[in-house]
Amino acid sequence: MADIVLYSEQLGLPRTDPKRWRLRTDELGRETWDYIPEDQCEMDPQSSFTQWLLQIRDTETSAPKEPVTAFDSCINGANFFKSLQDPHSGMFPCQYKGPMFMTIGYIAVNYIAGIEIPKHERLEIIRYIVNTSHPVDGGWGLHSVDKSTVFGTVLNYVILRLLGLQRDHPVCLKARDTLLRLGGAIGAPHWGKIWLSVLNLYKWEGVNPAPPETWLLPYELPIHPGKWWVHTRGVYLPISYLSLVHYSCELTPLLEEIRGEIYTKPFDSIDFSKHRNTVCGVDLYYPHSKVLDMANNAIIFYEKYLRPAWIYKKSKAKVYSLIQKEIQNTDYLCIAPVNQAFCALVTLIEEGVDSEAFTKFRTRFKDALFHGPQGMTVMGTNGVQTWDCAFAVQYFFVAGLAERPEFYNFIVAAYRFLIRSQFDTECVPGSFRDKRKGSWGFSTKTQGYTVSDCTAEAIKAIIMVKNAPQFSDVHDEIEDSRLYEGIDVLLSLQNTGSFEYGSFATYEKIKAPLIMEKLNPAEVFGNIMIEYPYVECTDSSVLGLTFFHKYYKYRTEEISERIRIAIEYLKRAQEPDGSWYGCWGICYTYAGMFALEALHSVEENYANSAIVRKGCDFLVSKQLIDGGWGESMKSSELHSYVSTPESLVVQTAWAVIALLLAEYPDKKVIERGIELLRSRQLPSGEWKFESVEGVFNHSCAIEYPSYRFLFPIKALGLYNKTYAIAPAV
Repeated sequence: MADIVLYSEQLGLPRTDPKRWRLRTDELGRETWDYIPEDQCEMDPQSSFTQWLLQIRDTETSAPKEPVTAFDSCINGANFFKSLQDPHSGMFPCQYKGPMFMTIGYIAVNYIAGIEIPKHERLEIIRYIVNTSHPVDGGWGLHSVDKSTVFGTVLNYVILRLLGLQRDHPVCLKARDTLLRLGGAIGAPHWGKIWLSVLNLYKWEGVNPAPPETWLLPYELPIHPGKWWVHTRGVYLPISYLSLVHYSCELTPLLEEIRGEIYTKPFDSIDFSKHRNTVCGVDLYYPHSKVLDMANNAIIFYEKYLRPAWIYKKSKAKVYSLIQKEIQNTDYLCIAPVNQAFCALVTLIEEGVDSEAFTKFRTRFKDALFHGPQGMTVMGTNGVQTWDCAFAVQYFFVAGLAERPEFYNFIVAAYRFLIRSQFDTECVPGSFRDKRKGSWGFSTKTQGYTVSDCTAEAIKAIIMVKNAPQFSDVHDEIEDSRLYEGIDVLLSLQNTGSFEYGSFATYEKIKAPLIMEKLNPAEVFGNIMIEYPYVECTDSSVLGLTFFHKYYKYRTEEISERIRIAIEYLKRAQEPDGSWYGCWGICYTYAGMFALEALHSVEENYANSAIVRKGCDFLVSKQLIDGGWGESMKSSELHSYVSTPESLVVQTAWAVIALLLAEYPDKKVIERGIELLRSRQLPSGEWKFESVEGVFNHSCAIEYPSYRFLFPIKALGLYNKTYAIAPAV
């Protein structure tokens, strides 16, 4: 395999020995990396996945049989993907990367605590940041394929300096030039200002407030944080503590140096109070509303002149008690790395560096710190374990692979992981968390947050195995009553009140009016204040409910009605041009696939449904000259379809799946997509990474590494089933 020459290698940056890295996993899907002594390598061999990921084994030369048919290509792809399954847990490890604002928490909290980052981690984190710098100006953006922004550039510049890269290093020189050209750190958005403030690189008087008093308000008020989107309340819970106490760490000589490097004028000459709303235009994806600016001004006045000491004390205690509940519910993982780092910092302030609680945070930091060929980074969450396993089981059935004995153990291992991953406890009372027992999350059982589509897809995958005769020996490993519990939670997540009737959101029902978005303080993300209705979550929930309804009599009439109103929501959500906007994948192609599959599950197709015809015609109109499909991340940002110059494997698979399930009549359109998928497959059965597949909050790209296997396998197998093409054995 010809290695790509990374920027870090061109610069001659030191790196670790890839042969000494070991990925450790457990049966609940925890993923951590060890760097072992050289003399232990032979006794502790690397997994197949690790060798592939770190490009130690040559996958291109280990070719299976030459594929003659599309199903041959499907089998080859499935065999390659099978080699990446973790043998201990049954899940599929991957570097769930893209956001460039996650790693700062791990580095900053350890620096503040006086804890040195181990050398092997330090070298690889530096490598990752260098290798994701903008190829022209050397800065960083919100995500790894973004233009350079103040947010991304200042945070990653600070990380490099804290990890020991010198200010006159070519990487720092280039990045600093870009940062200063953008106006310097003064233009960082809210989260950037907060991290700089706790590192004593900015002043709290220049940060817009996050009043902890909101947690003392009556829950009935729409503004209560318990009704916010779980990620937003998870992040702003510890931020409100830090904002209250105006915490800044001790000013070290290194921090004093950095102060002199990230601003366009001397630090001590800046009146930070005048820059609460100063955000670089490149960063400002979602400007403040006038309502938010007025509220911030009023809160600043209240904090300076009116806040009673007893309210200060009471709100501080309330917030810290809620942080402790978040810790209990997630075993120190918290919902994701951003709020985990902020919660760890608050714990450090409250309990000290040697406390049991902070020590547990240090251990849990490793769960999202993932290594890869570009280096090491903190992922978007602690993984994608449940989501990928549910798809793997389903798609091997859909593709006609589950009947083949060579995939028996593969499916059973993923099935058992799903069974182990079901939540079996409720959250601590007073956590502002809904019922979770019986549901599934996105990553691991330990992380502990229910997700609607993950619950639905896991239920569907488990039912597939439980109803397949060839898996009769594992049918009884999960009782039907546990599936009923999952259905109970799933139904509880559907919006059946006054907000977006029939839809499903992500973690909870919509609990407050959409106008709450007027108070969005983040500046770089959209639709984060409350839960929103999502086409993809609604689609997946329909798929889970329709499949359950087919095999079980539990709550039959109610489920029929819930499916009906969900389908009605999907039809209302279709754009006039026939598309659906996707919020978790890019973008119209992703949502179109899910929507047409949901409609297929209720027997609507191209011949009998005008909605399906419009959806298919939209997708077909976007087919590129090479026969495939490719959609840019810009679609998510602009809310309008933007094509890539060339087709992409994953999005081609999405479009082909949609057209096949919709029973689109022109076979030639589908065949051209199938040929594109086959032409991009390597002799080993692998498909290479081409472009980022996922997105969140409209503005941040994130990679789903398993997608380039899962969806082509499904598309090729479904094509074979649809047209009954026998494999060339």
